[in-house]
Amino acid sequence: MKCHPGPSIALAAALALLAALPARAQMQGQTIKNFRLPEYDSEGRLQHQLYGETATFLADNIIQLTGLKIEIFSHGEVAARVFSPECAYAPTQKKAASKDHIRIVTDRGIVSGDGFAWNGENAQFQIFRNAKVVLDAGLDEAIAAPEATVPLDDIEIPPEARNP
Repeated sequence: MKCHPGPSIALAAALALLAALPARAQMQGQTIKNFRLPEYDSEGRLQHQLYGETATFLADNIIQLTGLKIEIFSHGEVAARVFSPECAYAPTQKKAASKDHIRIVTDRGIVSGDGFAWNGENAQFQIFRNAKVVLDAGLDEAIAAPEATVPLDDIEIPPEARNP
């Protein structure tokens, strides 16, 4: 008699998923310390890793993290580190948001501000208020912007781009 591993693997995966559903519901309201959640792409490469001093599991599969740190990877190396006192993370959508301060640190500079939304699928951040960028003074001249050839007074700024 021949054994076919395909159906038994599928059955085991389905049973594991069913077993996890009640456990996930039981996690609601629970808080754990030293939370860590790695996220991988479809080829098994580490994309980003979330850390939290505490993680509280809320309704609708939301995780409230305190002491947030996100490491974003590129080519197997940490390309950026993100810090915030607190945020809500939706793991099924790979999205996080907070009204708190955020600080993004790369080898090229620091971006900070207040309030943010993050899309982990494409590693894009949106900072809502008080955004500030500080670039490293040692940037390569090849990527530094050339000096303006047009006086800034001659550039028209559209009303929607002006500060209120």
